[in-house]
Amino acid sequence: MTNNNTPKSIILFLNLLISCEENPVGYNYEQGDLPDSPINLEDFNTIYDDYNSTAPSLGDLIPFCFSTNRNSNGNEFDIIYQPMNVNFDKTSGLLKVTNKYDNWSTFSDRYEVLKKGIKKINTSKNELGPYLISEYDFNDQYFTFLYSSDDTGNFQINYTSNKSNSDFSDIKPVEFLNSEFDDLYPTFNSDKSKIYFCSNRDNQKFNIYYSNIINPENDLELILSDTSNHSISKETNISSSSDDKCPFIYDNTLIFTSNRPGGFGGFDLYYCKFENNNWSEPINFGSKINSEFDEYRPILINEGVSNTETMMVFSSNRTGGKGGFDLYYVGVIIE
Repeated sequence: MTNNNTPKSIILFLNLLISCEENPVGYNYEQGDLPDSPINLEDFNTIYDDYNSTAPSLGDLIPFCFSTNRNSNGNEFDIIYQPMNVNFDKTSGLLKVTNKYDNWSTFSDRYEVLKKGIKKINTSKNELGPYLISEYDFNDQYFTFLYSSDDTGNFQINYTSNKSNSDFSDIKPVEFLNSEFDDLYPTFNSDKSKIYFCSNRDNQKFNIYYSNIINPENDLELILSDTSNHSISKETNISSSSDDKCPFIYDNTLIFTSNRPGGFGGFDLYYCKFENNNWSEPINFGSKINSEFDEYRPILINEGVSNTETMMVFSSNRTGGKGGFDLYYVGVIIE
């Protein structure tokens, strides 16, 4: 407390001391807020279809990969890589998500290697649903791509890795998942004891399936190169009589897209939690995220902006975009 006789210099010092106690690091915002309504990822989108994204959670500098038909002017889909910079300014409170970063050259050797994998992946056919996994072994970082291609007819799940080959291994199928039908969108659960995917092997409707993984070393190349027969089970708590597609697992949350009744139109986004050794009943993300159009291929990223929200990236052909399917991001709280 001060009175009228307190010198101005002391008053300024006290005000500064109070300010430092309230905000000890000098920032106006200690954490950021993600938008509660979808924002177009303008830097990544074109007039063509841009969707089916993947990104391991590595902080605010993210190796972002997605499917697009821009390279063929709207025909076949390829997978491309672009850096994603999620920047929250703690002074201004502004959040920017761009494909540019001033000091990206610092990380170029680490992430630019992905282009070698993509060069092996892309064919004259369609490559969809990339799933990128990052691993560390001592001081080295390795990447494994899973994705689907219809270069042999129906969509089949393939993989390539740069763990044993710095230029990425030759493309190989994940034989124990594939069938004579379309098999797409693989994703591991948190401890890699199961791998989930979607397939139209049952009455031509897409459902979500899984296979148990038995591999104490947790070696991805060993897991994916397994040619023995695996039991494939339908995830009955999630699958419906409609099309359920594009599963993606983050910690104990599974998100997916479905055109089941009760949505807001077309394909909607849903989530469920793994509780008591089962997936909970799917919950629609609601009208703030879903629209009368199609919402497709959701993923979750730990981008380091908020302590309470998680960044969800998905694609939609809603109006107001650049054309076709565009990529969007939004913050979600999953309870």
